[in-house]
Amino acid sequence: MHATFRRAGAALALCGLCAGTAVAGDPSARDWIPAPVGTNLLAVYMAGMKSHGFYERGSRLDDSPKLGVQGLIYRQMHFRELAGKTVQYELIVPGFRTTMDIPGEPRDRLTGIGDVTAGAAVWLHNDPENRFWFAWEPFVTVPTGRYHGSRADISAGKNRWSTIQDFAIVKGFGESSFLEGVAEFEFFGKNDNYYGQTLKKDPAIRLMALASTNLTENTYVGLRYRYETGGRERIAGETVVSRARNHQLAAEITHQLTDAHQVQLQYIHDLKVENGPRMRGLQFRYVYAF
Repeated sequence: MHATFRRAGAALALCGLCAGTAVAGDPSARDWIPAPVGTNLLAVYMAGMKSHGFYERGSRLDDSPKLGVQGLIYRQMHFRELAGKTVQYELIVPGFRTTMDIPGEPRDRLTGIGDVTAGAAVWLHNDPENRFWFAWEPFVTVPTGRYHGSRADISAGKNRWSTIQDFAIVKGFGESSFLEGVAEFEFFGKNDNYYGQTLKKDPAIRLMALASTNLTENTYVGLRYRYETGGRERIAGETVVSRARNHQLAAEITHQLTDAHQVQLQYIHDLKVENGPRMRGLQFRYVYAF
């Protein structure tokens, strides 16, 4: 049970940094507005997250471990036209340093490259004149990351295949405001070496609402709410982590330095967590367009 508890905490914490598009973090405001065809984007994310309490089935544990996750993520995107539709191809390569402090045990720390994710978004409706977009993007995550079956709780890789299906809608209002909705469905393969056992995970669902508005011509602020459910985990038919009922809020500010350079700072805060750690921290993003 102790090993299970440790794994559940770290896995859910890393999920916050790595799920979906979000192996580079969850989507930020205006991420689903496509760039012009022919544009290339290079993005680098740096994130630091710390736990403030561990939970099991919605109840806070009295003697909680401390978890810290630092992430450095590279993301490359290319926009082109295919069959009359705008398409974005992307590749995401994450790296993580995870530290777990459990009362009465030595500190455990592991650094490594995580699992590589590839995706291809297609804008099924692309109407910049009326500022209305609808897109679908499938992702595939390949188990290429550093993984230790005896230290699965803090390994950068997950030792399993997974796929994510994202559906996003964006609508502009007024002079410079946008509302967005994102539905994300993640499906997991088996991890056949989780402390020598086979770990199975049910599909996870994440629903996100985003709003943003300009402060100046080159600066805008955004807010994101995320709800996550599903993701029950089992070993040998026994449930070790019940389904999630998690709520998270993130606030961000984005500034366009020049036509080619953009920076963003985001604060992320878990409002409620069903299992694992409540996390909070900062994420910095730099984007270069050419």
